[in-house]
Amino acid sequence: MRIQNAAASKAFDADQAANDDARIEKVMALHLTGMSRRNIVAATGETEHFVRKVVAGVPVTKRQPTTPFDKSVQQVYKLACREQGLKDYELRSILHSEYGCAWNHSKGCYESLYDKDTIKRVKSKVRDQAATNGQDAKFIPDWIDNSAPTASRVTLEQAASVLSSRLDELMDEFMFEFSSNDSTEAVSKQRYAARRHVLKLLSGLGQERVSTLLKRTKNITDGLDGYVDIPVPKPASGLLAVDRFIPEPNTHDYFLDFVEEQGWLKSAA
Repeated sequence: MRIQNAAASKAFDADQAANDDARIEKVMALHLTGMSRRNIVAATGETEHFVRKVVAGVPVTKRQPTTPFDKSVQQVYKLACREQGLKDYELRSILHSEYGCAWNHSKGCYESLYDKDTIKRVKSKVRDQAATNGQDAKFIPDWIDNSAPTASRVTLEQAASVLSSRLDELMDEFMFEFSSNDSTEAVSKQRYAARRHVLKLLSGLGQERVSTLLKRTKNITDGLDGYVDIPVPKPASGLLAVDRFIPEPNTHDYFLDFVEEQGWLKSAA
């Protein structure tokens, strides 16, 4: 009888130890994800004393991100440290996914809930993490061709040089025709402003939209020239205007004569 009791006691102790190991493993797994002790207690039903005893002295090695910023940094880090780096459109896609968007009633379109400062902070955080881990985070402009990065850069630089030279020629022509300033400083400032205005119209990178810029400058020049929009003159009578350009026919319409003879117009009335 004693042997049976001893065996049963040993089996009970073994089951209890296995159960304790399972409880400890579950608590430890949640702890390593970065979950707080309070949330671990709520998730497992264990006492706070038990949880504190299990996790005592165990550092968190894998904290899961919870904020849009931390989630973005985690995803951006993995892609930016690749050999081909991270393209701008990929970065913005991640931020758009994590931060979401909202409907702008004034513009009538959706806008992402992140801004330039968000992009700057995410890039800075990723670069710091990469430097700490001995890696290199690369953020690649969308225009670079991964199969020929140097050639694509040189081609665009040559295009910029050609456009710049042509723009200088156009500015010379503009100043020859439209510069009436006697001051050398005024001429220099006019040329600089003219060049800058053209670049804004081409790139759309000014502080205001191109359409707004065009409308605003048109109002300025119209005001200086004294021009106003001349309204279209309204005719005194609509019939007179029609008679002037579309005279009544002076020949018989045999189809209408036939209809009238058949009495169809009277039937319709």
